[in-house]
Amino acid sequence: MHISLRPSQAWDRGLFLAAVGLALMGGVAVTSASATLNPMLAFRHGIWVAIGIVTSLWIARTNYRNWTDIAWLAYGLSIVLLALVPVAGAARLGATRWLSIFGLSIQPSEFGKLTTVWLLARYLAGAGSPLPRRALWMSLIIVGPPALLVFLQPDLGSASIFCAIWLGMIWVAGASRRTLGTLAGCLVALLPLAWHLLKGYQRDRLLAFLDPSADPLGVGYTMIQSTIAIGAGGLWGRGWLAGTQNRLSFLPERHSDFIFSVIGEERGMLGCFGVLGLFGLLLARTARLAMTSSDPQGRLLAAGIFSWLAYQACVNMGMVMGLLPVVGVPLPLVSYGGSSMVAVWIALGLLQSLHRAERSDATARNF
Repeated sequence: MHISLRPSQAWDRGLFLAAVGLALMGGVAVTSASATLNPMLAFRHGIWVAIGIVTSLWIARTNYRNWTDIAWLAYGLSIVLLALVPVAGAARLGATRWLSIFGLSIQPSEFGKLTTVWLLARYLAGAGSPLPRRALWMSLIIVGPPALLVFLQPDLGSASIFCAIWLGMIWVAGASRRTLGTLAGCLVALLPLAWHLLKGYQRDRLLAFLDPSADPLGVGYTMIQSTIAIGAGGLWGRGWLAGTQNRLSFLPERHSDFIFSVIGEERGMLGCFGVLGLFGLLLARTARLAMTSSDPQGRLLAAGIFSWLAYQACVNMGMVMGLLPVVGVPLPLVSYGGSSMVAVWIALGLLQSLHRAERSDATARNF
């Protein structure tokens, strides 16, 4: 028996509109940020947004289980690409994070986040609840290789995102509070060792977070300029293309990692609250899917995407406001970057597919 759904039932319009709203705000800000840097960046950004949306809509019409069925293959491919980065990757800003494939610059870590969520959702869904110790260790073995390869690029910010994804998913999978508390204690105990594994410039960034004025023209420069830009915007902002920190090139990486600073300067506090509100809606709809899904695999998929996007957005906005150290992660759906943009839109397409499947199953039961 064929059961059709009305458009209002088939699509989570709140999720889609929040994502489009963030992409539009990002497009306007990237256009301004790239005006004195490279105007072609805005055009490329628009192309990646369009590709992301089209891909997301296509994936939304498929069954999300088909994608998790090929999770091992996708995960394996992402591991191969991450392993190739130190050998054949391009170095930028002191780190090697990009591969050139058929003339396109790809950042494998962005797709590694996605495939890791796929695989963890597939594995943990069949592990049982409460989560057995064997399943906990196996999930750590899954998330460990991509996190380590990304950390060695070096990319501390993205490596920490893999940790956030893992913790969020094992919690939803049924890990006990005692287990989570033990893991948190182990992470704290390993911090002194982690300090010695960091590159020199990474340690300098962490120290600059404590006192940016100690080196205002060096490692503290970016954080100082970012907070000046956000503070200069006031309530209403200085207006589009009117921000001095942006237009006079005082703010580094303003089109990518520090795009939120451009929004704060040009759109003011209201613009910042607009971004926060859209992220709040996006994450609320994602959390709702995670809580209401009747399929363990779908619930874990939504939980992994929520952990990824929530943590990455908080880290990015926290660092540009001077509340967290500068670690260099993009703001999802807003920052310039094709790999990040497409990977996030694919994740949102999977959420729409999950929503459609849940609606279809509910309609079938009621019928």
